[in-house]
Amino acid sequence: MKSTFNICFYAKKDKQKANGAYPLFARITVDGVASRFNTKLDVLPSIWDGKMGKATGRTSEASRINRMLDDINASLNTIYHEMQRRDNYVTAEKVKNEFLGHSESHETILSLFQKHNDDVKQ
Repeated sequence: MKSTFNICFYAKKDKQKANGAYPLFARITVDGVASRFNTKLDVLPSIWDGKMGKATGRTSEASRINRMLDDINASLNTIYHEMQRRDNYVTAEKVKNEFLGHSESHETILSLFQKHNDDVKQ
């Protein structure tokens, strides 16, 4: 099943930092349902182009931000296509969680200890 997939980067202007920079957020949209997350990047409003979703200019700061955004974009696309191939069901929330590392299942020490005890018992 083919679904629509889009990634958009935007500056959150209501969260301006003390140095005047805005935090950059990413919005993933799959079949019209969006999920957002903070990219942990900050951008000055003077170099941010909201329509293009990237920093403008040839400064080292603009180049660094654009490189990081390109890396995030590539990672999200890879995750989306891998999920689509593997699961055949993709949501924006699943892509975001996979990117942020929240999809990994972690065992607690207590559950590992219980598993060990069960193995020894057998």
